[in-house]
Amino acid sequence: MKQNFWENQYIQTAKEQFCKIINEVPFVSDIEIINTGLQRGFGDFHAIVHFSDNDSIQRFCVKVSPNGERRFTKIFIMEANQHKDEHCYVFMAPYVSTASAESLYNNKLSYIDLSGNCYILSRRIIIHFKGNENKYLEKRENKNYFLKTSGASSAIMRTMLDKPFESWQVKKLCEVTGKSIGMVSNVKRFLKERDLIYEDKDGKFRLTDIKELLHTWANDYHKKESQKIEYYSLDSLPELEKEISSWSIEHDSCAVLGGFSAAARYSPTVRYKKVDVYVEPQYLNEFILDLNLQPVKSGGNVVVTIPHDETPLMFYREINNSFVTSPVQTIIDLLGNVGRGEEAAEAIILKEYKERLI
Repeated sequence: MKQNFWENQYIQTAKEQFCKIINEVPFVSDIEIINTGLQRGFGDFHAIVHFSDNDSIQRFCVKVSPNGERRFTKIFIMEANQHKDEHCYVFMAPYVSTASAESLYNNKLSYIDLSGNCYILSRRIIIHFKGNENKYLEKRENKNYFLKTSGASSAIMRTMLDKPFESWQVKKLCEVTGKSIGMVSNVKRFLKERDLIYEDKDGKFRLTDIKELLHTWANDYHKKESQKIEYYSLDSLPELEKEISSWSIEHDSCAVLGGFSAAARYSPTVRYKKVDVYVEPQYLNEFILDLNLQPVKSGGNVVVTIPHDETPLMFYREINNSFVTSPVQTIIDLLGNVGRGEEAAEAIILKEYKERLI
């Protein structure tokens, strides 16, 4: 069962987690925890780590935050970089997002989350753990617009991502998407609270950190599984994809290549053994019959995904005579495939949104 912590519990829990991580180092003999106040400067607590093999010590300054998203780590990085000393500066939160962890790593600053993921870089200690599941819920508002069930908000964010260099106003975005002023305003606030949009003094706003947006979106999007059906065909993958594209042209573009099949059109980086394709539900039976696909429980070479609503097929593209899911949907799907999918997703992010990654 996941846990939730109020702010006054964070610091004590953070102290315990910090000591647990550091005490794993064999030559650490003692850890002194010092509570900080206004007179002690940076951080929520300091730690002095003693070693068994010599008389040297390592001082740590630890900042504890209830949230590990990018807007919180930006402040930490700015403050920590103002200090020029031999202290090791550590950011702690219940969960540190992928983009936040990467940013801290690139700035040679340390972090620890409450699930055991960490990167600690000091004169004598280097520790790096990642991949542990988030055991602690972040305090969020009731509505999470990154969930798969949030169709209207998904359409709004996809519209913004389709024109990543555009500056928007609420009214203009309402007109383009056909969504209400209230919905667009809510999505704008949702993204602004996560430091994913920048708003100027005239009220115009634009996307800033698209990489963080896509990673966070994918993480929540895949909490609810997609409806996928596996099939087998005697045809090779290139033949299958060509047949699917030809069939789709004759059927109102209702079959669109996705996943690795789409990634191969955007930025080929990895090999794949299955064709990924979205097929609108009303055409599914005809699609299976025309392509002579045989349903299988495993070992198939065609994976058909039934879109949960119209948003996965928004802004699909035609590349090399093939219909493929938009960069947004392709990246989100790939990020749900741990390992090779992440590599393929990063290549598309770099190609499509290079100017909006910071």
